[in-house]
Amino acid sequence: MSKIKVLLGDLRHHTVGVHSTYVPVGIGYIATYFEKIISTQDFEIKILTNPDDALDLIDKWKPDILGLSSYVWNSNLSNRVCEYAKEKNENILTIMGGPEFPSGTGAHSFSEIIKNNCLEYLKKKPAVDYYCYADGEIGFTSCVQEYIKFNFNVISMKKENIIPDGSMALSNNKQKILIGKPIARLGLANKVDGRDCIPSPYLKGYLDKFLNGQFIPSFETARGCPFSCTFCDQGIDVTKMVSFSTRRMEAELSYVCEKVTKFSGSRSIAFHDANWGMYIKDINLTDHILKLINEKDWPQFIEISTPKNKRQQILDIDTKLKNRVQIGLAQQSMNQETLKLIKRDNLTNEQYIEFVKELEKREKSIGCELIIPLPNETKETYFNSTKILMDCGVSVSTYTLMMLQGAELGREEAINKYGMKSKWRIVPRDFGTYRGKRIFDIERVCIANDTMPYEDYLVCRRFSLLNHFFTYSVFTPIKKLLRNDLNISLYEFIFSIFQTLENRKDNQKLPEKLLKIYFDFSKETEDELYDSKAHIEKFFSNDKNYDKLLKGELGDNLLRKYAAKLISNVLNEVIDLSIDTI
Repeated sequence: MSKIKVLLGDLRHHTVGVHSTYVPVGIGYIATYFEKIISTQDFEIKILTNPDDALDLIDKWKPDILGLSSYVWNSNLSNRVCEYAKEKNENILTIMGGPEFPSGTGAHSFSEIIKNNCLEYLKKKPAVDYYCYADGEIGFTSCVQEYIKFNFNVISMKKENIIPDGSMALSNNKQKILIGKPIARLGLANKVDGRDCIPSPYLKGYLDKFLNGQFIPSFETARGCPFSCTFCDQGIDVTKMVSFSTRRMEAELSYVCEKVTKFSGSRSIAFHDANWGMYIKDINLTDHILKLINEKDWPQFIEISTPKNKRQQILDIDTKLKNRVQIGLAQQSMNQETLKLIKRDNLTNEQYIEFVKELEKREKSIGCELIIPLPNETKETYFNSTKILMDCGVSVSTYTLMMLQGAELGREEAINKYGMKSKWRIVPRDFGTYRGKRIFDIERVCIANDTMPYEDYLVCRRFSLLNHFFTYSVFTPIKKLLRNDLNISLYEFIFSIFQTLENRKDNQKLPEKLLKIYFDFSKETEDELYDSKAHIEKFFSNDKNYDKLLKGELGDNLLRKYAAKLISNVLNEVIDLSIDTI
């Protein structure tokens, strides 16, 4: 075969909005690395995010290799594209990789339970030839190397049970799991700039079409996480931290700046490191970012995952970069016993409050994420966490715990240990019809455990709606009045409204329309939960039900949806209630 056609995709549903507008830098790394390693072979590579474009290319361009990312929001979508590719050409090599897999990221050994979970996962996705369970750059390259050895014949590879390094596959009889030899993360011999062994997809021009102002340029200055949070799978292998050099990152930022500033649109960038701002390399890079800011007024916003510690360092970086770093505060919980169980290394509550005060001085919008129900979290500890945060001026967002199958809290041992009860729901807006088949990307969520029963979970969810609702700017005058003039706690104010709504029988004067929207939210919080993935697929096989998804009546983010309903339908009533409450 003179030239191998390779189609790489980080696919995003776009039936109702688009899940993500980040430049797909991850698959860019895969493209440049395997092209470098297999330099004797001629490749033609296409990179995309639109699933319909991928399906059209399978029809017309006819790729030989298909490589797709796999996250909770696109795993079934990627599998559908693999299915379609196999329908068109059973000899196409299909490879998936990403954290939506039971093995977890970076693991080198697997229990029998995890092996069996991987087997069952792949049985449900027979169109996937190989799943890269480790870093995709080497795993994908290993698969392509074996493909070339077998004279581009995938059918022969599968018949002989060939298993490339860093990947898993079904045996030819579909009854066993084949596990390729574990592979080390690229660049570990030199953790400061070891990742430079991967050529830059930006500098090679692979991502130029995404630098049009419609996508947010994304960068990964380092891979790995030194923490071991049990709700996340990034820190399973905590010793495998490795970075790109500052020189390399400076070149990429300059290149992207030159391209993207020619267009109107987004002026943000995103660093997708787990803890950007925590290391000396991040401080070193800020000199160059400041140079671009001074010369081009770019970037105007810098998205990061705020480091779990070294908060003073990220504040210093923000000062240097003219207050352009968007610092989020993902605490998960303020309950110290819960934090110990989930292995979360947060600041103390006192340190946290001091940090918030500093952010206030910078006039930053301060938001914090909590997750329910985590181990040892109760309704009372959740309300106490929100009180601590709100009393120091933080807007609180509450997320339901996603039981990621590659993370500790998504595995049987933890589920049994904490008495976790789960349901399934569609990831908001992540669905669509692709070549005549309806596809839903679905998440498993925890809705109760041995310290927070289901009814308490629903109570916390209703309170989280009010918290979210009062973050809207229309309530800024009320919040200023509470804080500056009346010295009334925002938490106590919202909690009083919450109690009024919850005890509706004791207050006959409450507007019926307001009560209906409030408790409709609670009902839909329950209605969006299903006992299995199969139940979701069966329910939405009905055209009338699927039409409700298309109209946004179902399958949307409920906090956003019901906050909009409250503002659109009962804003005056809420303001009257707020004044009465004050």
